[in-house]
Amino acid sequence: METASPSRKRRRARHDEEELDDTPGTRRMYKNIALLSGMWGLGLGAAFVQISSSAFCLIDNGYGSVSSAPLGLIMLLSSPCAVVVPRLANGMGERKVFVLASALGVAGSLVQMAGTMVFREHGSAAQLAMILAGASVQGFTYASSNNLRFAVARFSPPEFLPTATALVLFGGVVSSLFGPLLSNVTRYMIPGADYAGNFLQIALLYFLFGVLAKLTDFEEPVGKRSKGEGDEVDRALGMLLDDSDYRRMEEEEDDNDEYIEVGARPLSEILIKTDLPLLTLFQCLSYNIMALYMSQVPLPLDALGYTPNQGTLVITAHMLGMFVPGLVSGRIIGRVGIWTGTCAGFLV
Repeated sequence: METASPSRKRRRARHDEEELDDTPGTRRMYKNIALLSGMWGLGLGAAFVQISSSAFCLIDNGYGSVSSAPLGLIMLLSSPCAVVVPRLANGMGERKVFVLASALGVAGSLVQMAGTMVFREHGSAAQLAMILAGASVQGFTYASSNNLRFAVARFSPPEFLPTATALVLFGGVVSSLFGPLLSNVTRYMIPGADYAGNFLQIALLYFLFGVLAKLTDFEEPVGKRSKGEGDEVDRALGMLLDDSDYRRMEEEEDDNDEYIEVGARPLSEILIKTDLPLLTLFQCLSYNIMALYMSQVPLPLDALGYTPNQGTLVITAHMLGMFVPGLVSGRIIGRVGIWTGTCAGFLV
């Protein structure tokens, strides 16, 4: 991979400065980053309220042995959806995909709410089935929420992308406090139907997720891509992996250089020529650790006599531990390197 010459780097820097000095463009960028941060906070907040509420609901109804099933279904189904979501966004547009995710999230949580309100008897198999069914359709919503970290690449120049991503992740910090702690208020809000208020809260959060998606300036779909043209995932990976082939310079006949975008490298090439497979392995390990913690902690909390409201404080602490470091981790990795920063994170 050839290194850009100093003159090209200077021209690139001048071009980036001119772009950032464009006040209307900068305002639009920050507006959309703020909206994406709000979507991230609402989506992740709803997901974590879902995980804790459904687990405690099943434990209280005598299904402690399968209390981790809702989380398992969400994560199991969100994995293939994580591949489908960017492809759908390329074909039908990101806005429609996120609105669809919002609708599925609302529908799933309302099914769960109905299950707790209609089948109130202890140990109801029908209630269990509706809680699991409602969690299943939210796998697509969870995958769409996670895709927001890549969608921010649409609105940020490459040199600002680490900061833009951190600003989006800031929504996770807010959701860590707002989502789970609010669930303590809504849990017993509906008399005689414990946890129905939690599922109503989740539906409202996902509805607001869709509202923000409608307000965000997502690009309209450009139709079927041509051979070799990158889609959203390729584009984001090329930028996040510091792919210098992502953007190139074209020299005009009059020797005036113009900074242009030519599309991302094919994903297959990124898989072969970068450390993406190893990074994916690290991602799998970290997600497994997170899933194990989130699914199993409610059981010992219940066995030790803690109430669901007290257990929510543990979930809140866990979420803060997940998202607060994200505000500075990008800069730390930029200073010490990807592998040093990643290994330090695993040690912590």
